[in-house]
Amino acid sequence: MTKIIFSRKGFDSSTGGIPSMKRGGNLISFPIPSNKNTLTTYNHLGLGKDIKELSNGKISPTDTCHFDPNLNYGEFGQVGAAQTHLENNDVNIGDLFLFWGWFRETVTIDKKIVFSKEDPGHYRFFGWLQIGKIIRLGKDPSWYLKTKPNSMSHPHTIGHWKVNNTLYLASKKLSIFSIDDYYGFGKFNASNKTNLSINPSIKKSIWKCPKWLNPVHGGCGMTYHKDKKRWENDSVNVVGRGQEFIAEPKKIEDCKKWLKNIFKDAKTIEEVKEAKKLAEQINQEALRRAYLNKEQWIKDTFH
Repeated sequence: MTKIIFSRKGFDSSTGGIPSMKRGGNLISFPIPSNKNTLTTYNHLGLGKDIKELSNGKISPTDTCHFDPNLNYGEFGQVGAAQTHLENNDVNIGDLFLFWGWFRETVTIDKKIVFSKEDPGHYRFFGWLQIGKIIRLGKDPSWYLKTKPNSMSHPHTIGHWKVNNTLYLASKKLSIFSIDDYYGFGKFNASNKTNLSINPSIKKSIWKCPKWLNPVHGGCGMTYHKDKKRWENDSVNVVGRGQEFIAEPKKIEDCKKWLKNIFKDAKTIEEVKEAKKLAEQINQEALRRAYLNKEQWIKDTFH
């Protein structure tokens, strides 16, 4: 039976200390600060200025971070107790990670980006990855880099880890409950569909809860949430700690409708292809214009 894993990622109050960034319909999940097993800085990810301003200088653009999940390449690593939890619940190929985190709207004031006073901060989905392959990297993952030298130095493929260090690679195409119009990994836009918090000004951890998940309505529930007091008629009060909340849907049609609604905030395969095609056309036109005006450009630049 296919499982859905609600996977908590990005900054929180104890790691990073600020919400990740929402800008209208765009979401940027901030990778957590880390100086272990990583070569990646916030500057490398193009986030240096935003991180510095939003953290009021507490986090530097040159600080290194744990860039995971990597939803540009469809990679996600896990290790330790969280990985043991995934293994104990038989998470396997075909199962779907839905990544969620703490976000807050941002605005620009006096050329500086700040958090909006209109948004107290909330939880929402920002991406997905359906498991296509599982690689047991182990304590010393250097063997993997030898076979995959262009792996973009995913943090779980370098340095030294616990013995259950594992890398999940996305499937090429999403295939779950007859939903197959999307790639196996990607990022959601921001809208009410991907928002989780019912009333974040009161308590952001109280989520809107679909009936297929809610035990109050015969739903399957999810790990770490056995306490019945956490579940109300249309909501669940999510626990403060823990990374991977695993659900095994029983009401397949209800779950399918819920997933389809969420994926309305993602680009289909055809939409991604069209966007890439348009970007290539824009680049080609820019190059053509640059070539036609190269003499003027040289004159303006060097004289």
